[in-house]
Amino acid sequence: MLDRFRRPERASRVDRTPPLHRSFGAWTDLDGVERSVVQVCHPDWRGVRTATHAFRTPVVESPDFTGHAEALAGEFAENGVQTLVVQAWPPGSAALLEHASRRGIRTAVVFHSSMAQHGTDAGEGEAVSEALNLSKVGSVDRVGFVKDGLAEVFRSFGYNAFYVPNRVPNLTGYETVPLEDGLNIGVFLDPYWRKNVTTQLGAVALLNGRAHVAHRPAVDYLEDVDIVEHGDLAWGDFVGLQASMTLNFNVTLSECHPMMPMESYLTGVPCLVSATSALFREDQVLYEMTTVAETDNPRAIAEKALRLLEHRSEGVERARAWMTAHDARAAVQFAAFVSDDSPRHP
Repeated sequence: MLDRFRRPERASRVDRTPPLHRSFGAWTDLDGVERSVVQVCHPDWRGVRTATHAFRTPVVESPDFTGHAEALAGEFAENGVQTLVVQAWPPGSAALLEHASRRGIRTAVVFHSSMAQHGTDAGEGEAVSEALNLSKVGSVDRVGFVKDGLAEVFRSFGYNAFYVPNRVPNLTGYETVPLEDGLNIGVFLDPYWRKNVTTQLGAVALLNGRAHVAHRPAVDYLEDVDIVEHGDLAWGDFVGLQASMTLNFNVTLSECHPMMPMESYLTGVPCLVSATSALFREDQVLYEMTTVAETDNPRAIAEKALRLLEHRSEGVERARAWMTAHDARAAVQFAAFVSDDSPRHP
């Protein structure tokens, strides 16, 4: 079972050339500044897709760019695109970057994986290695990492690497849904090792709460936990469901710069996170209030959840203030990443 948050299909190719989806109607709708930077992403990698659109540039989406690579690179060049940013390496990325580079377009890649995933999650480390190999021959100009700390590693290897944290998403067009009374906790994460779902469901049990999940883990004893399974939802419906919770959990074992906690706080619902990303670090009060250190301990998660609920209003207020400041910083970092005069590293 594949969930919208995972990207295990990296190594596969679709059997046909899928259509492209553009975030804009026509190139004539964009002025010269707007069309100077264009991003591409996979339409089904929801976290990546949300992060891509949050950078507020034109976006072209496809589950496989292989059959479009040459024509799309030509289209970009003919319409004044100066920088192409590939987000998370969807199929066909290498071909698109090679053609774009030949047309004189600056090429950049942003990865949304941690080093903990490289060598464990299929295709993640291989994608980074493929992009780095292209940088050696000049087809990729710069590589960005959403995970804090990775850029320094790859700069030490001699690559032109940048830290590119996600911006705050723009939430529109969602509605809350009615739920049964009680403590409703969202654990909307793919049930595989890194997302730590079973542990978080154990915490829900300790809290005598009701868990809401996209998909239930295949663990028989979880029948004793009150779990509502919602399946895959359209993005607006999913955000509305998050907004309907008492509390959301995103206490994972490895993370980069997660979008779901930011979505949750934007809707006014507190969200518990793990000490695996740069979220909230500039506000130590907020960080302590929201962040679980012992992520594989359900009791530790439950205890931190109770504290966050006690300070619900303060947590939401602080998180929103942090997001405002963070978004301004992240916008500047992205602009530097795609700029013609951005410094080369090392």
